[in-house]
Amino acid sequence: MYVLAFDRDWTVDLNPHPRWEAVPLEWVRYWAHEAGHEVWAIGNQDLVEDADIAGTVESIRRRDGHVDALGEQDEYGYYEWWPEREERLRILLELFPNAEGYIAVDDLDLGHVDGWEHFHAWNFVEYVRQGELGLSAPPSTGLSPDGGFESGDAVREVLADGYVFELTHRTDGEQKTHLVTHFEPDRPSMTPLKGPPAFWFETVGNDERFSVRLPEIEALQPVPYDRLADPLAGAAFAAVRKQLEEDPASVDEELLRTMLSDAAADAASVDRRKALRLAMTAVKHCDDSREVAVDATFDLLADEPSALDRAALQALHEAATDDPTVLKDHVGDLSAYASQDSMYQAAATHCLMELAEADPTRVLDAVPALEAAATAETEATQSYAVYALSSIAAKYPEEVFPARDALIEAMQNEDETTQTNALAALGKIASNYPDAAEPIVDELVPLLDDDAKRVRNNAVGLLGDLAQEYPPIVIEYADRIASRLDDNNIQARVNASIALQRAGEADPAAIRAQQNRLEAALEDPSPEVRANVCSLIGNANVSVPIETLEEVKENDLDETVRDRAAWAISRLN
Repeated sequence: MYVLAFDRDWTVDLNPHPRWEAVPLEWVRYWAHEAGHEVWAIGNQDLVEDADIAGTVESIRRRDGHVDALGEQDEYGYYEWWPEREERLRILLELFPNAEGYIAVDDLDLGHVDGWEHFHAWNFVEYVRQGELGLSAPPSTGLSPDGGFESGDAVREVLADGYVFELTHRTDGEQKTHLVTHFEPDRPSMTPLKGPPAFWFETVGNDERFSVRLPEIEALQPVPYDRLADPLAGAAFAAVRKQLEEDPASVDEELLRTMLSDAAADAASVDRRKALRLAMTAVKHCDDSREVAVDATFDLLADEPSALDRAALQALHEAATDDPTVLKDHVGDLSAYASQDSMYQAAATHCLMELAEADPTRVLDAVPALEAAATAETEATQSYAVYALSSIAAKYPEEVFPARDALIEAMQNEDETTQTNALAALGKIASNYPDAAEPIVDELVPLLDDDAKRVRNNAVGLLGDLAQEYPPIVIEYADRIASRLDDNNIQARVNASIALQRAGEADPAAIRAQQNRLEAALEDPSPEVRANVCSLIGNANVSVPIETLEEVKENDLDETVRDRAAWAISRLN
């Protein structure tokens, strides 16, 4: 028994190297399911499904008895940790210590991994054919040209004439017929050096992808979608989607709108996944049918979301990035998804964010949903929601007032952007409803020392807003606020001088206690800071030497600063 480890792209003929021959998928399946070898996917894990073999997750599970080492999966299915390719090979070596040999086939050079013999696909195929590796290829992979087409160009001419085809081909000596669409791998392919070309198809019914080499193709003919048995069956949806992707201008817009409308009206009976894929493609490619496609997308979303449903919402977000009005009639739908902890939440909140940025008026009814999303478990959802609330608060602070508790919680977030947007929203609310911000002063003060300058700026600025209505509360933190007069960011220093000026009337003694900082600030590069400090000195009768103020009055380059210094001198004399 051998242990065989395969990469997928540029290795297996599902996605071969542009210039070299790849390992036939049939070989991989044969060795795994008929020849009794251990065959594993070590690269692109799509090969796990393509060849029905085990992959990295299974190797971790067999090694540890669980997959805790990988951590949690995020909303897109990615694990917190993923072993490097060399480590994947070492795990397999550990799992099968008594194998006859260990062969890794990969376009990446893995020859440095102890215990493994590495081959590129094109060398590997040649060695197998020559019988040099102790592995035999399945008998059905002979490449003698005995099919129904004389050349690859003849096949390509047929493929150019349609979008759905009836394909008859021979596999393992058995003739099979499928209704298929044609597709090209992600990377370009060419005729292998040592064999006829391969063509890739996807069955219309179950989305199975497979390749067929030229000699095995016995018949191939286009099937127009208007001749399919059921215009709302998967084949019709797949055909029109294929046409949309390749030549949008050739699609009958009236037929497309009819198909989408009928599919949305009868979502429980149609091939929902194929109809949803068609709607997503129409949203992307068809301006004239986009409104109908958006409506159909929402009607076709599943109650229990899958990765496809989440991708559909993402497609709507991408459309809204260019034109937010495409979602204007679906704020209610988006709010329902944004308020629930599900796979839909992040994408729906992202859509609402685009709407809020473009026109806050359209999403006023979504504020409760955004409030819920602002306290979601995922950082992305929180960030989208808080930004949307800050966009609304800029124009409608009274509408965001009920969400102040969620914004206060978001203000403590470790993400700088979320913190900044939460502070911005609270600042807009406080400017109109100071009572809403009064309870947050204790939580706000620690942010004065935050590493992020935007957070410091907004925090001390919001304290300045609060000081207008609540100077006795803010002045309690005069020392912490005055420490920002030494901040390396000019806006933080300006905001600190404003906050002290507004709060100082409540307790001039607290301002006098900052004499050293105020005196030093008379040399601040910002004229606005210098002017505000002169006002603070005069208002609170701070014991700054008259000579120092005289110097400012006579020599400062800014007229406002000179006038304020003169006024402060008049107050101290």
